[in-house]
Amino acid sequence: MVDEHGNGRPYAGLKFLLTDSQGQTSSDVLDSDGYARVESLYGGPIVLSLPDQYSGNDPWYVGISRREKFTIPLTELQVAAEQSPAGPRRADGQTYLAKERAAQLQARLIRAEVSYFTEVNGHLPEPDESWATPPPKLKLNARLAKEQTGIALGCSQSYVIEIKALRAFSPLLSREPDFCALNAYHLALMSTFVYAPFSTDKKPYTSSPPPYDSIGSIGHVLQNQLGRRVKPTQFDGAGPYHMICEEVPYSKRLEIMPYDPLRYEKESQEGWRNPEDVHFLYDTASGTNTQAFITHNDKVVLISVRGTQEILADASRDADARQVRFKEGQGQAHRGFYGAFQAAKPFVERYLNAFYTGKQTLIVCGHSLGGAIALLLADWLRREWSDNTQIYTYGAPRAGDAAFVKAAQPLTHHRIVNHNDPVPAVPLPWMDAEWKLALPGTALLFSSPVSGIALLLAGLVNLQGDSYEHHGEQWHFMPRKPGGGSEAAVLWQPGCALIDEQTCARYVGEIGLDGDMPNRLAVAGTHHASDSGYARAALTNLLRWNASIEERNGKLFSEAEIRDIYAQLLSTAQLLESWQARSFNEFRWEIRRRGEMRFYGKSDLELRAIYADAIEQGERVRAEQSPALSRTQQRLLAQAERLVTPRCVFGEHAERVDLAELVAQWRAINDNQVAERLAAVTKEGARAFA
Repeated sequence: MVDEHGNGRPYAGLKFLLTDSQGQTSSDVLDSDGYARVESLYGGPIVLSLPDQYSGNDPWYVGISRREKFTIPLTELQVAAEQSPAGPRRADGQTYLAKERAAQLQARLIRAEVSYFTEVNGHLPEPDESWATPPPKLKLNARLAKEQTGIALGCSQSYVIEIKALRAFSPLLSREPDFCALNAYHLALMSTFVYAPFSTDKKPYTSSPPPYDSIGSIGHVLQNQLGRRVKPTQFDGAGPYHMICEEVPYSKRLEIMPYDPLRYEKESQEGWRNPEDVHFLYDTASGTNTQAFITHNDKVVLISVRGTQEILADASRDADARQVRFKEGQGQAHRGFYGAFQAAKPFVERYLNAFYTGKQTLIVCGHSLGGAIALLLADWLRREWSDNTQIYTYGAPRAGDAAFVKAAQPLTHHRIVNHNDPVPAVPLPWMDAEWKLALPGTALLFSSPVSGIALLLAGLVNLQGDSYEHHGEQWHFMPRKPGGGSEAAVLWQPGCALIDEQTCARYVGEIGLDGDMPNRLAVAGTHHASDSGYARAALTNLLRWNASIEERNGKLFSEAEIRDIYAQLLSTAQLLESWQARSFNEFRWEIRRRGEMRFYGKSDLELRAIYADAIEQGERVRAEQSPALSRTQQRLLAQAERLVTPRCVFGEHAERVDLAELVAQWRAINDNQVAERLAAVTKEGARAFA
């Protein structure tokens, strides 16, 4: 008995049982080379079994074989097959080293899977018919032995039995709390992936049993691709994207629960009829239509929360901006987001009660609305389940007030914003009944030539009137050129509201011109999109930062990038310096010409007071932002001197001995080479890291 490398040592010491056609049995153990010679058996077909249950002490295997929900009956053979890495293959996917060994020994080769030797195999992948040797029909003639689990062998014959490696792929995720480009990319993909159905897109929604054959669906990617050592490229409608994956033992993959209704009848009666019920949330009972998926392995529990998708339901939730008490912590939360969190909470809690070991890192991610829900969820997880919780959000709106943000400071939150994404400005004061709080900014617009910096100042004035605040450490994708796309964005930390919230402020300023409750924000633009916006920018950044350590001596920016970004900062500074208010008479004439209802019926005295307040607030914001913008220019130059380290890029995986090989294979993929060219990744200086 050998592995895919033709090596028998992984199966040394396994106990085997032979049953002949008369029902007589003989047992022994494989020697140190996986070999056994058996004599003096009755003639006729003989069935080879490997019956022993796992008796080792690996905590993970012991745990899954004893857990209360979806207990898995592990065998010694399965665990041995999981420890043996996959062997080399020809272009047709066939292994060849075991075949060569069989030829040397003049033995017959049988390619077998673990499932051939197990009575309970609902947790195992479907047999690979393109690789394995079908179970011989010889077993049908084994008479008293034909019902025995195993494979049939003929007498007076030597066999090499190749066991397929029971391995899976798992995307690399760093458990370290510090930001790393690898997590930013992989979790951006997971935040895109949650927009996919688990099985198929059904209206109205219903849960489905396997098989999960829809390309790009959650079930297909996790079970049929990663679980079968196939690297996925399609995530719902997004792709092609390529994750950096490691090969892991099958039982230590991102798990999808087995489907075996008879064996898991108790779980079925408790509402977990299908794997989809376990891993996928599509809330219809409470009316929030919240969607999320959850999975885990021995190292992490991964939770991804969906953003805005179903326009009617999600729009009402986004706009329900009244504040309610965050009962699970401190402060006030956005009522619409809090309701969605309440729908997700029992789904996550039930899963953790069943599969959380207390040692895994809890990793939460979400895009847009999903990011806001994910923040509330992650802070609750930090409080109730584990300090070892981290969250990555993409284009997330504000979810709580100052008290909430202060109390949630211990939570590790990497908040990523794309430069031209207006959604992080949500919720806005006027999305609630108090929308008229936007009055100062609106007045400021009518007190200024409506162009450029006037929109920014007006928006910043109104944003400062918002009772919600952002949480977490912000990272900012900035295009190298004004109006540039995500494929050439540069990730850094400007630390300046005029840059960090530039598009939000412009959007807010434009709303001030609408004259009444504005239409809901359109979020279909590419910079807010989870696919063409955030996932694409995160891919670009991973390629850029990797190129930095490999080809730029660790420099965060290339010289060309510094020039491009500095030019944008300088242009904004010049606009800020040039701002000049209109006279009161011009302001009064403008609002009457436009028929602005927010000023209807105001006396000249009241208008003068509004005008004076608007000018004062505009000057105050300019006085705040002008030195902040100067500091940002210096910050750019300072960050240009910062060295990107392997840990900045790959987190805990920076010290893997096989990392260079994994990254080289990933970069060699044509799609990633195209992305590198679009990102204008250039070589500067000597190679500093291997």
